[in-house]
Amino acid sequence: MRKKHFVAPLTDEDVLDVHIETDKATVTKFALNYRAKIDGLWRQIYRVDNYHGFLHEQRFWRGKDPIPIKIFEDIPLTIVINAYIDRIKEEYEKYKQYYVEKNKKENDK
Repeated sequence: MRKKHFVAPLTDEDVLDVHIETDKATVTKFALNYRAKIDGLWRQIYRVDNYHGFLHEQRFWRGKDPIPIKIFEDIPLTIVINAYIDRIKEEYEKYKQYYVEKNKKENDK
């Protein structure tokens, strides 16, 4: 089994961590973590992975519970990974905004 990890910068304060495990050139496990630097601290904003035995995402502006993803069940993981990398690159600013707004509301209580 081979493990690969790299960090893809989106901006100076936004990064995408990519973890991929392969066995005989087939992806077996992966995790994509979008993190952002907010008020000087790195915060995990969004994650998609299959480390709990099923494909799911976590939207940390909503909570930590995994949200199952059924639409990609029978699709090779390389396609899923590429689709979600593209999605995160397109949506990360919106995700960050959701996270900041949620925390602002909680702090205003």
